[in-house]
Amino acid sequence: MEEKDIKNLLDLYFKGECTPDEKQYLESMFDQLSMEGEFDENTIDTAAVMHRLKGKIDRQIRKGRLVTLPVMLRVAAVVLFISSVAAFFYYKSTRFSTVQYVITTVPRGQKMKLTLSDGSTVVLNAGSKIRYPKTFNQKTRNVTLLNGEAFFDVKHDDEKPFVVETPGTQTQVLGTTFNVQAYQEFKEVKVTVVSGKVAVKEAGAGEQKPVLLLPDEQVIVNTATGYQAKKHVNANESTGWMQGKFIFRNETLINVALILQNSYNVKIEFNKETTKEIRFTANFSSTDSLEKILFAIAKANGLTYSIKDKIVRF
Repeated sequence: MEEKDIKNLLDLYFKGECTPDEKQYLESMFDQLSMEGEFDENTIDTAAVMHRLKGKIDRQIRKGRLVTLPVMLRVAAVVLFISSVAAFFYYKSTRFSTVQYVITTVPRGQKMKLTLSDGSTVVLNAGSKIRYPKTFNQKTRNVTLLNGEAFFDVKHDDEKPFVVETPGTQTQVLGTTFNVQAYQEFKEVKVTVVSGKVAVKEAGAGEQKPVLLLPDEQVIVNTATGYQAKKHVNANESTGWMQGKFIFRNETLINVALILQNSYNVKIEFNKETTKEIRFTANFSSTDSLEKILFAIAKANGLTYSIKDKIVRF
């Protein structure tokens, strides 16, 4: 989308003339910048907002993602565009300034349990990152799993749906228990229901019909294509990490490596790209040594490995 198109959308937004899809597009842009750390919703310093946004748009211009203009016209267009976008973000931030957010990151090798303001609880796996309001004072209870894996036990509230957002999905519930795996390095997001019912759809999909999940059902969403696959599973396996278990079911070694990296605070590298895509199935315990797990992976797949200075190489 060109600068002039977004500028027109911003004008319509301020006039209250946006369509629902246009409004969602602009607000998702705002939310994405917030998720990426480009914008703090509690910030009311317009100059700082403009500076950060200008840097982001300048980078996109250098990458050829924005329309090419003669130099003088381009500078003028960018200044006008930045001013409009900054005004929009300033308007949105002040409009929702009563919402104060908390971002929690779990160190590698640890797990963490959070209790939210409504009494719902979240258990975060090692290396995970979540963003949530200090108090749920909006029409919906929105939290964002920025990275990693989390188990949600949601308090029932008919009047305030609970929504979990990831970079690839949106999961809505009233009261239930479910697991969300959404590592940024993975190609897929997995949502698994333990009890109750949830509705999952691709993030930013507008009026797309969601996938409904019941206990022991899972949906896998490809974050690149949006393709969704629903299947029956043993939900206890998906939440085994909470009991200190590593349960891998036909998982790629690159995904296995990421989970082990977060749990044992090491770095795992592969000499060949093809090795990353090898599929692996096994059960382990967090009380098992890293060497025991690495040996089992290597033996099962005809590989060799080495460990030096907390770096593992296959």
